[in-house]
Amino acid sequence: MSLFSAPLSFVPVYHVLVWGGRRMARWRPDLPPGTIGESWDLADHPRGMSVVAEGPLAGRTLGELTREHGRELVGAQWDGREFPLLVKLIDASDRLSVQVHPDDALAQRFGVGARGKTECWLVLEDGGEVYVGLKAGVTQGSFANALALGTVPECLSYHPVGKGDVVFLPARTVHALGAGTLVYEVQQTCDVTFRVYDWGRVGLDGKPRQLHIQQSLETIDYSGELGGGVRRIAWRAHPYGGQWRELASCRYFALEERRAAQIAAGGHGGFSIVICLEGVGTLSTAGGSVRLQPMRTYLVPAAAGPWQAHADAGELDLLIAR
Repeated sequence: MSLFSAPLSFVPVYHVLVWGGRRMARWRPDLPPGTIGESWDLADHPRGMSVVAEGPLAGRTLGELTREHGRELVGAQWDGREFPLLVKLIDASDRLSVQVHPDDALAQRFGVGARGKTECWLVLEDGGEVYVGLKAGVTQGSFANALALGTVPECLSYHPVGKGDVVFLPARTVHALGAGTLVYEVQQTCDVTFRVYDWGRVGLDGKPRQLHIQQSLETIDYSGELGGGVRRIAWRAHPYGGQWRELASCRYFALEERRAAQIAAGGHGGFSIVICLEGVGTLSTAGGSVRLQPMRTYLVPAAAGPWQAHADAGELDLLIAR
């Protein structure tokens, strides 16, 4: 039987950041000291490489497995590069910088990588806020003028957000997570961020953080036509039981949320990323199983085929990406 016939779990990689907090400690007994802004739960990237936590592949990195067994892990669509998606749990106790990510073409033009970064956030608690896109009428010239005057926030579209809200961010959308916001993020595997405004603060070293003004001005979408924004998506009955809602669908990933005592999916020839938001249970395939715990991320390899999740009691709430 293939080593990729069972679900995989990974060791989180934590990042201490100036705007981070301590909310993850409710679910993560391994949380290190400091203001933890991000947990990279599934990542094939030098800044936060995932390592398999248990089973016959324990200790192997996601990067090694992708390079050596890409078709078994990713599926027939594997392009020979790194694992295509990256999952983060983000705790913003303070506002993040105002930033923008390039698309694939701009990343290559700027010489910063082959992939850009389209991403999606699922808001996990009430009391958050986000800045997404520009207000109507803001041009490159007026935005550059706002940078000079220190009035960038007046150009941004501001939204209070609560639990269950979805924020879809196509590459080139200027944005910032606001204070008090806890989200799961699913994104292209890319860590290129052009920071355009940082609220006048300093980093953990006491110095202002680097800004990328020219790259940002050339990257930001001023047309407002890319389709990003804050969404409140209604639940619908799923034909196989429980409730379901589609959160995002783009050329890079599809993202859905399901709630039920038993959930079955997969078998489509590609991988499934399964993020357990609430509930305890078992995630299984024909080749094995892992225990599901709240606020943890799991990978069902393409070679594992269909999978099933069963709650120990009550319901599971799963965020599923492919």
